[in-house]
Amino acid sequence: MTPPRRPPAASPDALARYYDAALATHGDTARGAGWPNEDDRRTRFDVMADIAGPRLAAASLCDVACGTGALLTHLAATGRAPARYLGVDISEAALDEARAKHPDVPFLTRDLLAAPDPALPEPFDYIVVNGLFTVRAEVDEGAMWDFMTATLARLWPFARRGMAFNVMSAVVDWTREDLFHVPQDRLCAFLFGLAGRRVVLRNDYDLYEYTAYVFREGAAER
Repeated sequence: MTPPRRPPAASPDALARYYDAALATHGDTARGAGWPNEDDRRTRFDVMADIAGPRLAAASLCDVACGTGALLTHLAATGRAPARYLGVDISEAALDEARAKHPDVPFLTRDLLAAPDPALPEPFDYIVVNGLFTVRAEVDEGAMWDFMTATLARLWPFARRGMAFNVMSAVVDWTREDLFHVPQDRLCAFLFGLAGRRVVLRNDYDLYEYTAYVFREGAAER
């Protein structure tokens, strides 16, 4: 039996370089966040928000890998801003943009894996991680899997109601070397071990990815 890999001590530098380069080249746009277009990015934002549904307006939300705060901008524009929000990112350049757009909202610069306990300053009703686990750039697949699972395990204790994140689908005509394609059975095996079987995988929004919702409560209580 192969022993499990040790969790990384910090987030991969290659990912930080990738996203900082995209922002420097394309600015505060979908392409600047590593996405191909604005329509698809808005779809992803809506799918992230759907984990909470109508509860979001009265909930607290932690937006991990928040970048320039575009998710919060979208939620506010569509009348779904949470009652309390915290954005977390490793990139100072992205957070400078976020703070300029939302001067009264807290944004925290932190590498969650390298940070001392606690990983977050407090629990939140919902935690969303949009895009952090879709691109692997120069990171090899094994290291990317370790990074993703270590990050999710670090965040899960801070999610009161649920957590949402997306990865690239492995059910595609071809895979790209720079993206992180994750088989659903492998992801479920990890998530079941983390949180039990209160897991939903969403494949219904016509992009070459899927989103995992991980809940504290069973379906009847949501």
